[in-house]
This record gives sequence, C-alpha cells and structure tokens, in this order.
Amino acid sequence: MIWRALVVLLIGVVGVAHAAWADIRDQRYVALVIGSGAYPGAAALTNAVADSGAIAARLHALGYSVMHLENPTQAEVMRTLAVLRWAAEDAQQVVVYLAGHGVMQAGQAFYVPVDALKRTQFDPPAQSPTEMQMGGLSQTVPLSAIVQALSDKPRNKIIFFDACRSVVSPIMDGIGGSRRAMEAGVAIAFASAPGTVAYDGQNGHSPFAQAFLRHVTQNAPPLEDVLRRIRVDVVRQTQGVQVPWVRSSMLQRAFVQPMSSAPNG
Repeated sequence: MIWRALVVLLIGVVGVAHAAWADIRDQRYVALVIGSGAYPGAAALTNAVADSGAIAARLHALGYSVMHLENPTQAEVMRTLAVLRWAAEDAQQVVVYLAGHGVMQAGQAFYVPVDALKRTQFDPPAQSPTEMQMGGLSQTVPLSAIVQALSDKPRNKIIFFDACRSVVSPIMDGIGGSRRAMEAGVAIAFASAPGTVAYDGQNGHSPFAQAFLRHVTQNAPPLEDVLRRIRVDVVRQTQGVQVPWVRSSMLQRAFVQPMSSAPNG
C-alpha cells in the first residue's frame, strides 16, 4: 500500500519521460537500467553511462520493455523505482542493471547516485568512496529498496550490481544484505566480492558489462550458467583481481532472455 500511494503521488511529478513508460504496464518482461558516471572531480566514471546504454539496447533486443536512466539523482532513482513497481506489477520477469559507484555498510550494498558524492570523499586510485560525510548514506539508494520495488510477487527478479562494494563501515550482518531474509525469486549478481572494487574498464566498457554483453544473448543458457560464465570472464579480464559474487533465492530455473527465445534443454 505504501508503494502504491507513493506512485499515485509521484506520477504527476515524474514528467513526460516517465509517462511514456506507462506503455510497459502490460508487458511481461521489464527492465530498468541505470548508468551513473558524472560524479564530481576524480570520482567521474568514463564507461558507466556507455555500459548502461549498451545493456539497455541488449535487453530491448531480447524483448524487454526497458526504462533507462543516465546520471540520475537519488530523487530521480527513487521516483523511477516507484513507477517501476507500478508498471511492472504483472510482469513475469524484471531485470535491473546498475552501473556506477557503490558502497557497503553493515553488510548491505548501496548504489551511489551522482548527487551523493563530494570531491573530498573519493580515493581516485581505488575508485571507491572512502567517506560519506554528507549525512551518512542518506543520499544513496539501498539495494534493499530496489529489491522491495520489484515486489514480493512470485516472479523472477534479477539484479546486476555493476558497482563497487567498498566498505564504509565494518561489516556487521554478513554478506550482501540485512538480517531480514531475502524474498523468494530474487537473484543478485554483484560485479565484485564484498569489500572490493568493481573496475570501470579501459576498453569502452567495464569488465562486468563486457562479460554481460558477451554472454547474455538470444541463445544464452540458464541464468545460473550465465552468471558463472560472467564470473569466469571477469576474473580472466582482471587477472583475478575482481571476482563477481551471486546471491540467489530463485525457486525455479531462470533465463535472462524471455522464455520464448530461451534455448531448449
């Protein structure tokens, strides 16, 4: 009820771009892709927006109705999540891809919008926020909020977190989330291991985005095999420095591509 009320309040505020997304209301396969690179100073990322554009195009080619944001603020991300929850209410599968900066606190992952950082809060060599002095993590987007936006309906919900998981406070609650159990039917593919960075890349795309584009195709195998191939690919590209992780509560065999185009067997 809270999310539904929020959508009613925000539909008139979101604007023309989001109004066009109402067309996805009756679609079975829906995706949200966000790319953030216009961070201040040395925090800027060269490839994140290009990553999101390529991922959005790939998902659209596979049959998804795609919502795509470039360099959104925290408020814009939260408004879009409200619209996504409404528009994808009856979708069979929802995919979210996040490219940009991320952090961890107390075992939880947070996506960092472009308005959440200050120039003094960044360590350029490590490519990850080292301090969050602007009110803690209040200007970030908790990964848990994204999971909740996908709702607890029994459908496949797949999140690709192509961002760092650098720790800004000691991990208290274990890997990947809070003490609350993760809802069923969710798979989260992290580009990096807990407490480590995810690299922006030097060849036009991040290592994780390159691996995604290489392995998420019309004839891709089941999700579990795709995620394993992505992990091997990223480890190879980074010579073992970056190791993707997966957290899953999937209840059935899943494919990233719509089932109509999934291979048999």
